[in-house]
Amino acid sequence: MTRNIKTLGQAARHCMLVRVTCRKCEKVGFFVASDLANVNGHGRSFKSLKFRCRECDVVDCEVVPFEDDRDRVHKKRTVWRPVQM
Repeated sequence: MTRNIKTLGQAARHCMLVRVTCRKCEKVGFFVASDLANVNGHGRSFKSLKFRCRECDVVDCEVVPFEDDRDRVHKKRTVWRPVQM
């Protein structure tokens, strides 16, 4: 289903999460798509979002929407809340 999701607004309607991965150090962060849509706009594409890695201070990050399977028991993940600066 993630191949059909092109904007933050579409991901927010489907209650999806957004995984942001640094391409250099491979640190991963998770965001709620509706939070990102409220801060950045519902029409923004995932490629247009800019994130900076906290570990290596690089702006080269991969942004991918995905559905969180809440029925499965899996390791805990920290979901970050975006702020506009």
